[in-house]
Amino acid sequence: MKMTQGKTSSQNCSDFGVLAGFLVFGAISGLLFAFLVSRPSLQSFFFIKGGKFLIPQYSYWFAFSFIQFLGLAGAYLVCTAQHWITLRIAPARLLSAALIIALAAPALRFVTPVMNIALGLNWDVIVAPIIFLILLSGALCILSGNAKLLPIAFLWNILFVAVAFGFIYVGVRIMGRSDSYEFLQWPVLEAMLALPFGKWLIWRQRVLSPEYRKRR
Repeated sequence: MKMTQGKTSSQNCSDFGVLAGFLVFGAISGLLFAFLVSRPSLQSFFFIKGGKFLIPQYSYWFAFSFIQFLGLAGAYLVCTAQHWITLRIAPARLLSAALIIALAAPALRFVTPVMNIALGLNWDVIVAPIIFLILLSGALCILSGNAKLLPIAFLWNILFVAVAFGFIYVGVRIMGRSDSYEFLQWPVLEAMLALPFGKWLIWRQRVLSPEYRKRR
């Protein structure tokens, strides 16, 4: 009995470490992205001027996805080094998921001109964000080696993104929208995009564990 309790306690600590790791690395990657895109010296690198507005270039979306990938990779490496995550994932699956994560946003930006002609603002406001989440959900399914889980993964991501926008809305209501808005928006959003990966890996690790299979 004591051994079972000790094992459960250890597992809970590992799960907390995974969630904390992905949350922290996600927030850090968001801070890094906010810092880069808010630098006046880098404005011409990330944006082009379109009347009163700044329009993100390919470099903006490449930076977004690459920094997101770095945050996820950093969290995963720390969690595996600490043995919080012991789930074995084939290198080919890791590489495939990494490519999807690192290229999701720039790939969507690449097709934006064509899709804007076909769908107008509906593409930027609705369709592109949904496809982005579907791509991230596909990366989760690749990591777990089961494409049938895509609907669950998509709803999983939708839930965390909804929470992110809730936090951002409350933060803007409290702080007001200012030049520091980037440093609220991106850390919260990146943290909430990273957290589903950590929670997903915990879930798959438990489902695939010998103890879980025995209980079934």
